[in-house]
Amino acid sequence: MASTSSTVIIDPGRVRPASHEKIQVVEYTDPYSIWCWGLEPAIRRFEVVYPERVEIEIKMGGLFEDFTPMRDYWIRMSGGKWKESVRTFMLGVAGQHQMPMDPDKMLASIDDFRSTWPACVAVKAAELEGRDPGRRYLRRLREAALVNGRAIHRSAVQLELASEVGVDRDGISRAVADGSADGAFRKDLDECRALGITGFPTTEFHRGDLTIRIEGWQPWEVFDESLRKLGTDIEPRTVRADRLGVTEVLRRFDRCATREVGAVFGLTDDEAEILLEDLEARGDVVRREAGTGLLWELAV
Repeated sequence: MASTSSTVIIDPGRVRPASHEKIQVVEYTDPYSIWCWGLEPAIRRFEVVYPERVEIEIKMGGLFEDFTPMRDYWIRMSGGKWKESVRTFMLGVAGQHQMPMDPDKMLASIDDFRSTWPACVAVKAAELEGRDPGRRYLRRLREAALVNGRAIHRSAVQLELASEVGVDRDGISRAVADGSADGAFRKDLDECRALGITGFPTTEFHRGDLTIRIEGWQPWEVFDESLRKLGTDIEPRTVRADRLGVTEVLRRFDRCATREVGAVFGLTDDEAEILLEDLEARGDVVRREAGTGLLWELAV
């Protein structure tokens, strides 16, 4: 659970980037982080509207090696009613980033939770299959934990989720068992320590010798502006906010939150909701209740 405070650091370097250079976006994250969940609208916007200009890389930060001290802190601060305090905190975070979360389901699966590291290792195992499977698997872990309340620290749940998104569950088992996934995770941890990254999400934008770092959560508009600071040639691809455009996005991602649809099409939350409700009335999309918000899918 990271702080909401955010800092933008710009290092102008010595060399202006060439106009053909892609922007490398590195997200330092953790599957369990409720603040990192709020970054998904920006990531999906990058993938849809800047496909030729942006490359995204995900690094696991390992939010909690041992959650026990944090649990003990909540217990002390709440007079023993730590789950109610955590629930209030989670609702506050959801109210800020507007991504759907279900704190009640999350807290129902947390009794045997000790560390976020097993989920991080599972992501690195999926990444050994390729960047796209790793990204797809990380997204499913996030949804499963924060919306569905599934215990993604358990290996059985990790393998079930791999099957749900077409990731090789046997490959994940092998990579965890032989230590290759843990080794990849340790490299990410070493990188975080070398860069002084201790809070998640932290996002870095690299182009040539130019670097921008954003520490903590910010709305997708801030991330969009960060791209433009790295070159006047960075312009979003035109995507039409209509039936065809929404269908294309939902077919690509399976499901999206209202805030994510807004981010992809450059709409406010209200505009995105009106668009989706119109498509729902036509029978094109269906809503799924998701705790504090909604997820949208194509109608079958």
